[in-house]
Amino acid sequence: MAARIVGQVTGDATRRWGVRGTDLGVPVELADGRIGYFFGDTFASAHAGGRGWRSPVMLRTDRVPPAAGIAFTSAAGGRRAAQILPNQRDTREVPAVEAPGSEFTVIPSDAITIGARTYLSVVSVHSWRAADWMSNFTYLAWSDDCGETWARSPARWDNTPGALDQHWTMERRDGYVYVMSSAFGRRERDGVILRRVREDALLDPAAYEPWGWTREHGWRWGTPATPILPGPVGEMSLRLVDGVWVLAYFDPAAYAIVTRVADRVDGVWSPPAVQVHGGAWDDHGGAGGRDGTGPVAQLYGGYVHPLSTLDDLHLLVSQWNTTRGAPYRVLHARGSVADQAAEVIR
Repeated sequence: MAARIVGQVTGDATRRWGVRGTDLGVPVELADGRIGYFFGDTFASAHAGGRGWRSPVMLRTDRVPPAAGIAFTSAAGGRRAAQILPNQRDTREVPAVEAPGSEFTVIPSDAITIGARTYLSVVSVHSWRAADWMSNFTYLAWSDDCGETWARSPARWDNTPGALDQHWTMERRDGYVYVMSSAFGRRERDGVILRRVREDALLDPAAYEPWGWTREHGWRWGTPATPILPGPVGEMSLRLVDGVWVLAYFDPAAYAIVTRVADRVDGVWSPPAVQVHGGAWDDHGGAGGRDGTGPVAQLYGGYVHPLSTLDDLHLLVSQWNTTRGAPYRVLHARGSVADQAAEVIR
């Protein structure tokens, strides 16, 4: 069943924290049970590129089922949502647009909580104008106080030609963290790879085991990574929902937020099912129409809320009118993957 847009998450409702224009909203359960949401380039104005630029920022909600609505109760940094990690915000894009170098901005990719610590995967972006959306590198940061203060770890993955380890999503099970990743650029040639690492070795890049295939051994861990899903892919969100693996992501070829499901993360994934269609700007603001079931203009993102169930899937969907600069916001979509799950677990 396709999702419908049930409301707007950011904008006037988040103005009190100096957050009006923003995107992403990656949700994660924190150590104290609250839900943290990580936003990308954020402005005090409703327009992207307005005043008060910082990224990333974090807001929180109490542990309330998202069906009741997503109402933020606090921000990392206090009264005004603070930039939680260093960001050079160097707009010169040197030495060249099509090469890594200066840092235009820093954006969150995904987060996971293990014990009292929350880890955040972060992308250092060189230039949004690059044909390949060139990133400098991806690194991990961590917080031991539910996101109030952050430390940047030395764990880092540099961008190299053909790298598929730049744009992350991650989930944990049975002592491992499973990482699905791709290049940073939504290119058709770039698929999705899978790696795993013991929870206690998350900050050791050498400890990551890729999942790959060879003619001699077939599929197994420790073999050079083989893409498990084709490109192009945008932002991804991997979550265990009622014991079933669910992957939501932006599919630029389909111009939609789609979901796939599997009974094993290293198993066979279902075909993609469209949750939210992309579309054009219209009289309803290009955000689902009057009943919420219509297309969403210039959509991306698609992050699974941690309190979702298979029957009641909640997604954070971004929307940005790049011509006008606004709306630049996060929407709340509600759907289901129960039928998809029934196909893979029967």
